[in-house]
Amino acid sequence: MVRLVARLLAAGLGLASLAGCGTALDQQPPLQASPSSSACQTGQVYQHATLGYRLCFPNGWATRDYTAEPGSGGALSVVAFGPPSSVPTHVLTQTGFQPPVEVRVVAGPKAAVEASLTQSNQVSQTQIAGVAADRIDVTESGPAAGAVYIVFEHQATTLVIEKAPGSSYTTEFDAIVRSFSFSSATG
Repeated sequence: MVRLVARLLAAGLGLASLAGCGTALDQQPPLQASPSSSACQTGQVYQHATLGYRLCFPNGWATRDYTAEPGSGGALSVVAFGPPSSVPTHVLTQTGFQPPVEVRVVAGPKAAVEASLTQSNQVSQTQIAGVAADRIDVTESGPAAGAVYIVFEHQATTLVIEKAPGSSYTTEFDAIVRSFSFSSATG
């Protein structure tokens, strides 16, 4: 009985905190990721069920939704792609965990996300899924050296597709970026 009351209290506090942030709980469906039945020319298909983006990732790679895990930083969605050994079922700590490729979706404009990424790094313009995007190549030395970020906005959210620093997955990252699209319902 005490556990039930504690759970209900925790759930109520969670809803109250969301309501305090101006989130209309009845207007936003929960974010969910799911595999898609559509085929990719090469690799496997991944389609996010509520955000409507789709991409192809290499055969033999795994995908994990880390949205509710430590380190998600309040993101609306965090989905990792990589060899199974690099995308564990649960992340116990954020320290040192960087999947080969990650798609992170956050609320708000890209300028807020980009502010810390662009400092002293190479920024170029590109397009992804028909949307203008910035490609940020981390050129400064340090733990983020070699990371690549594609940052763009779609329907009042900012999407960041990231290649982990120091990883050798440039070919796979580029293929994922080229295959990225939105379903017609979200475009």
